[in-house]
Amino acid sequence: MLTIYAPFNNKNSKAWEVFNGFEKTWPDQVQLLDNTVHKEPVDNSMFWGFVNNNLEMVKKCEARKHNFWFADTPYFGRFDNKNLKPDNHYWRICKNNIHVKYVPGCKKDRFDKFNIDLKAPDLKGDYILVCPSSNGIHSYLDRHNWTNDTVEQLKRLTDRPIKIRQKPRGRGTSGPSEAKVPLSEDLKNAWACVTSCSISAIEAVCLGKPVFCDKKSFASHIGNENLQDIENPMFVSPEDWLYSLAYQQFTPEELDNGRAIEILMDMQIL
Repeated sequence: MLTIYAPFNNKNSKAWEVFNGFEKTWPDQVQLLDNTVHKEPVDNSMFWGFVNNNLEMVKKCEARKHNFWFADTPYFGRFDNKNLKPDNHYWRICKNNIHVKYVPGCKKDRFDKFNIDLKAPDLKGDYILVCPSSNGIHSYLDRHNWTNDTVEQLKRLTDRPIKIRQKPRGRGTSGPSEAKVPLSEDLKNAWACVTSCSISAIEAVCLGKPVFCDKKSFASHIGNENLQDIENPMFVSPEDWLYSLAYQQFTPEELDNGRAIEILMDMQIL
């Protein structure tokens, strides 16, 4: 059985785009419980983001080695409340982690839909761009002071200027649609992008910039995990990794018509 912990207190939550689809197409019994009430998750649970009691329950699932599913912001094709159309936004679906893991051998077709031009490695720049994740992510990592700690460590390791780009927020949401300065502009003259788990790592790599990230980040497959290497960063060709990301996110329509389940089964994730 799949147990979905849903935000019963918010019937307008985007979480329902995921939960309604999986309730309809999941190949087993499904029950929905209120994540404002429940705090003790069962095996094979599903969560959307860190709303209500989800953070506490995800950490309990990990500690108890329970299987769980986690849905949240996609890697490409993020929703924009001002431009919602059929098939124009996605949600990532992760198993036993808050981010997807690298799956080798994925085709490029789903990534190609986003028409992203990959730049050659650009191992030059004037400053280090630090992109903190949300407070919820830093709580999950047990690194509540991640930004200050990271900046202080960088100061001990390099003389390069450090620029902090906080996660853009506005209109009750966050992400690129709320940014006053595009991420690409801040990355243009950056030596490297340093983040914990932010999706900014994708744009950085696509622009040819090295990435430093937490070991729990989805970018750990292509990123540097040790800030000691800040003056000698590694840059890994990202194509196969990008294809893998694109195969683990789905539109509401794909969640509703069973295509998401079919892909997860084909990839032996489900």
